[in-house]
Amino acid sequence: MTKATTAPVHHMNTDSRDNKRTRQPSQHSDMSQSEEEAPSSNKKPTMEKNSAPQPTPQPTPQVNPWHYLQTGAMSANSNIVNGVLTLNNGLKITAPPTGSFPSPQLGQSVWCNVTLSLWDKWPQKEGPKAWARTFRAQYEDNAQMTNIKMRNLIAQVVGEAAASSLLISTPYAEEELYERLPPPYHFLISGIPQTAITRLTGLSVCSSPDITCFFIPYTQPLPNYICTLERFTYPDCEESNTEIAALVKQTIRMHPDISHFIHNHIPSPDAEAAIRTIDSIRVSSLNVAVSCTISHTVWNVYVGSLPNLSLKDYFEWTNRIRNLQFALEDYGTGLVRSEEKQFLCTGCKSYDHPTGLCPFPKIIGWFGPSSSTNNDMSNASLDNRTHNAHNPRGNYARGGRGMVNRGRGRRKRGRGLN
Repeated sequence: MTKATTAPVHHMNTDSRDNKRTRQPSQHSDMSQSEEEAPSSNKKPTMEKNSAPQPTPQPTPQVNPWHYLQTGAMSANSNIVNGVLTLNNGLKITAPPTGSFPSPQLGQSVWCNVTLSLWDKWPQKEGPKAWARTFRAQYEDNAQMTNIKMRNLIAQVVGEAAASSLLISTPYAEEELYERLPPPYHFLISGIPQTAITRLTGLSVCSSPDITCFFIPYTQPLPNYICTLERFTYPDCEESNTEIAALVKQTIRMHPDISHFIHNHIPSPDAEAAIRTIDSIRVSSLNVAVSCTISHTVWNVYVGSLPNLSLKDYFEWTNRIRNLQFALEDYGTGLVRSEEKQFLCTGCKSYDHPTGLCPFPKIIGWFGPSSSTNNDMSNASLDNRTHNAHNPRGNYARGGRGMVNRGRGRRKRGRGLN
């Protein structure tokens, strides 16, 4: 198959973990099984440039996407009972908590492991588009029931009239992956008005008794998450977060290539872009269980003012930060958490926490699956967030070095970039 030059491509490889399970087509979303063990690779991720054009940006979601649920034909009852909002059409959904739902920090592209033929066809669909995935999503050989439930949910949220021409395109895997809850699992939504698309992406999360869905703009937003630091001897407190954030900013400023990267890759000149981005960096501590009796504090690094970069360039920029060391006189040297311990929440797909610490199941009125365990240490690799532009079907293992034999036969993973 020949890949068109305008085909969308994606960013990450999350399959570089040892002890993968062979996916059984007849078994989906096994809630009782523990997450797999961490991989053995500790190579830092690398990036390559790719000239593939970006999708056309979609309009910014409305400021208060829940307002329509409180007025008009689709209005909600005045009372929210135990965190459950009941619409006038009878649909029960989880009410947004104070400050709205958390924003999943996706570490890979929505195009991950989507068959190459769809890279050409899906972008050509006319009209506004968006993405949808379920909570604890995984690739399904037969996604008929998921498609039906997703369609019913969207129709009840946007209205039957708006959903009359709704099309939910089902992802098809480029290849079988030996990993826990493998991609692809993002469905493409099209055929509905822009107002309906904006409504869905504005809601971000819609959890009902039948299905829980995340809705993402077609042009995938940049995550705020950069990396996770460990090995500091700081106590777990806000003062430590503030001091580590100051150290991260200072260290980045000592490496001008990181600032120059932003200047060289933003679409229009902006002398203050890199300054705003670095100044907005913040740190949040996270306590993770190492064993039944031991826990460690780690520090997630986020950026508040996102640079105007493509997803590919943003990942390459964060890769440069991930290669740094953050030294303190009295509290040790902080290092970016190694690749084999990179978090991946199998529920919301965030890269900044393990499954057991996912915030969504803790929301009052949550209808989706609960966390499997409080100390679950789900991991994913950030290796190969790049695509070999000269070989879109290139063989990838750790560090993009070709095939790797795991004792289960050889496997290949092709990756691309938007």
